[in-house]
Amino acid sequence: MVAVAVMGADEPQQSTLPALSTDRLELRPVEEADLGLLIQLNSDPAVMTHIRGRAATITETRAEWSQRLTRQSNPARGLGYWLGFEDAEFVGWWSASWFAPRPETSGIGYRLCTAGWGRGLATEGARAMVGQAFADPGIERVFASTKSGNTRSRRVLEKLAMTHTATWTRAGDDRLLDSEYDEVGYELSRADWRTQRRRTARADPGVPE
Repeated sequence: MVAVAVMGADEPQQSTLPALSTDRLELRPVEEADLGLLIQLNSDPAVMTHIRGRAATITETRAEWSQRLTRQSNPARGLGYWLGFEDAEFVGWWSASWFAPRPETSGIGYRLCTAGWGRGLATEGARAMVGQAFADPGIERVFASTKSGNTRSRRVLEKLAMTHTATWTRAGDDRLLDSEYDEVGYELSRADWRTQRRRTARADPGVPE
């Protein structure tokens, strides 16, 4: 079961993101004070293999999160970034982010510590992010991207019923000649999400439509 914050049209706008939870994860909004955890996560070359191909520097991580928290978050709409904890242990972050030029779209993302790999946590948290994104009635689709060769991440997106819709080469990537490092985009529309939820509810009456 996933708990999300549902926004009504007549409800006052919030200035902070809500805390969320799943069966195994406690998800709380990322704050500036969490930079140390994020630097530690980005310092693991295994975590960053499909992102930079190496560990990120402290300066790079600071710049990354400055942009995420100022340009890709909109707490008034319930969109942004969450840290995930399993039994009080930090396991990574998840997002239902905001795009100012495309207010009808939210970006689904995640990055986990290696200790959280292979146990379904990425999917569990990402499913909560999809629900949180669509809790905003203005969101009509969610989007995610990963590297073509990142089979783990692609499986997560497919488990969310997201569809592969695009492939492109990211400008400035020094590995451009290797198709494994092409970017692949996945999408899920609100209509398809609703259909998926109805099917799940019919299969499991305990799941709300």
